[in-house]
Amino acid sequence: MSISLEDLARRAKVSKTTVSLVINGKSEEYRISKETQKKIQVLAKEYNFKPNSTARALRLKKSLTIGLIIPYLNRHFGRVAEVLEQTAREAGYQIIIAITDNFLETEYDLINNLAARNIDGLILATMMNRDQYFKNPVIKKMPVMLIDRRLEGDDIGWVVSDDETGTYDLVSTLCKEGIQDIHFIGGIQKLSTSIDRLKGYKKALRDQGIGYDQQKVQQTGYAVKDGYEMTKNIFQKIKQGPQAIFTSAITLLEGLLQYTKEHDSEMLNITRVITYDDHPMLDYLQTPIISVRQNAEEIAKKAFEVMHGILEQNKEFSQELIKPKLILR
Repeated sequence: MSISLEDLARRAKVSKTTVSLVINGKSEEYRISKETQKKIQVLAKEYNFKPNSTARALRLKKSLTIGLIIPYLNRHFGRVAEVLEQTAREAGYQIIIAITDNFLETEYDLINNLAARNIDGLILATMMNRDQYFKNPVIKKMPVMLIDRRLEGDDIGWVVSDDETGTYDLVSTLCKEGIQDIHFIGGIQKLSTSIDRLKGYKKALRDQGIGYDQQKVQQTGYAVKDGYEMTKNIFQKIKQGPQAIFTSAITLLEGLLQYTKEHDSEMLNITRVITYDDHPMLDYLQTPIISVRQNAEEIAKKAFEVMHGILEQNKEFSQELIKPKLILR
């Protein structure tokens, strides 16, 4: 059971206003001493003080809610949502999560629905292009931060993985082993994730002195069925299998594994597979698959840090590239 604001102020021997300022992160702005800050924070933790979010929202004229729109709850986005919700809750905000399934019209509907619930800001993995983004009437009225997928221009805030570098490191690793025949299985062409991962693929080939072949590149979508069909196309053309296949998302890898299981699991003894995104189950496959692990925790924390700064301190948006990690197996 938590104590009230009044009790916390009495125990700390300060005013209720001072407690509120410390709890709401306004200590530096109002020049509250480090000693007083620490005393209040220690007592708040000791007595399990929980701020009255409804009263705070009314006082600040905010809903203290942030919308999060993502394409699906796979391992990566699920972890982003989990860390973002925990981080926001600790700061007195609530996250409302909505899923688009990568449909643009669904995204439009969800933006409108969340705005109708008076969210203070929106964190968004968008399907929109730049023109659609700036023409959206709702987005013009609230702070928005993009995650995972960025749009071009200095006037848009985003936090994304360094997809180009991650892919470059991954493909270069195979090239340095002497493998030159690497096929690319990609997602939705217009998205920055697809564009940047293809850039990394091309750059790695070029820097290793390997020519780029458009015939080895397919980009149809990020669904499991897309991975299945693109893998099927490769093995129908190359009966013995290529030297290697790069899948640009874990869902596409799942489609590839489904195809090989149904047709010939021995294919993976001939064709090396590498993938963007990672999953713990990859550690247990008989055939090693090198992967790139996105730093979902850092993406979530940085996205909230920027959004919180905009909402609480009128800070400007920023653009942040988060470095992924190469997982060698």
